[in-house]
Amino acid sequence: MAIVRAFRATRFARLIPEVVAPPYDVIDEPLRQELAQRNPYNIVHLTLPQGGDDRYAHAARLLQHWLADGVLREDPTPAVYRYTQRFHDPLTNKQRTRTGYFVLLHTEPYENGVVLPHEQTFPGIKEDRFRLLQATRTHLETIFGLFEDTPAFQEAIAEVMWEPIAQLEGEELPEGDYHKLERMTNPIEIARFERAFERARVWIADGHHRYETALRFGQAYGTEGAPERFLPVLLVPLDDPGLVILPTHRVLAELPPGTPAEWQTRLQNEFELIPVAHDTIVTQMAQSDGTAIGFVWREGAWLIRPKAHPPVEGVPDALLRLDSWVLHERVLPALGYREPSKTYTRSAEEALRAVQTGTASAAFLLNPPPLRALQQIASAGSKMPHKSTYFYPKVLSGLILWQVKA
Repeated sequence: MAIVRAFRATRFARLIPEVVAPPYDVIDEPLRQELAQRNPYNIVHLTLPQGGDDRYAHAARLLQHWLADGVLREDPTPAVYRYTQRFHDPLTNKQRTRTGYFVLLHTEPYENGVVLPHEQTFPGIKEDRFRLLQATRTHLETIFGLFEDTPAFQEAIAEVMWEPIAQLEGEELPEGDYHKLERMTNPIEIARFERAFERARVWIADGHHRYETALRFGQAYGTEGAPERFLPVLLVPLDDPGLVILPTHRVLAELPPGTPAEWQTRLQNEFELIPVAHDTIVTQMAQSDGTAIGFVWREGAWLIRPKAHPPVEGVPDALLRLDSWVLHERVLPALGYREPSKTYTRSAEEALRAVQTGTASAAFLLNPPPLRALQQIASAGSKMPHKSTYFYPKVLSGLILWQVKA
């Protein structure tokens, strides 16, 4: 099944807050400029290089300069790296800790059933990431994967003495206020750790584009088992108490055609519509048992609940019950929407404020998807609608890089 390996990570010789960043795909241009201005060695100079078609070659040259100058250094021996991340959970207002393990993962086509996706990907993004990987021959960030805990895994980590090698702490840090990196270098312990994954499967939490890019890179440049066939991944057990998925709400520029009475007529055969106040809708959604979608416009709000989940050929039951699938496949078409213009936010307060102030016409609020649903949907070979999951926090970029060497 899954093939994982220890590796020699490339890391900042001096890890400071000014050189780390969120992953490339959650950074907009203003944030990129801010990060780049913080420090000439901030990781965004590599993960999001600027310029035209020469930006990939520029990133490759910059990487070589940093390596030559000792800004980045490759660890002397292969290791498994333990990563502890502490953060404030916005859903519960509690502090949580998530623990994962950086290793190399052998890339496999999805049809092999070893690595399981849950999201759609887009060709343009993958081409961008491929050209960057092709130019630098370095995985500048890691992906984030999940696995089922086993007795073999618990035995593999039971008596390990982890060596601390880097730590960042502070409220100004992205993706949590505490990041600690440790490593295991004992060959016997490493072999035991690697064997623990021989029967494992990996569910991709974050990094679908990067995974598919690495798969393409490996198939183009590497034979079976060659370095090109691997990529770095943070593996976190599915039962880790620090796994948090945030909801992603939809904010729309237009209302459905017609009047609220007409909307009700279109929905009432298949859905229960419960009028709610703007300021109580999030609480009522969270307290609802089963699918519950919040629909908000300036003059009102409904809690939309399906009366049933009729079977659809080829669609697993877990997907039929997922809020985002019900919204996109049933609610929006029933309301008369056709390719509506929309933006996304993880803040229900932001979505509500946009509607109340008139900067948006409507919003659809969703509950976070259950982790079990992701596992079931991916295991069935299906995928969720775009922007269905947001694992929080992301894996901090700048901690771990990996140079692909023949």
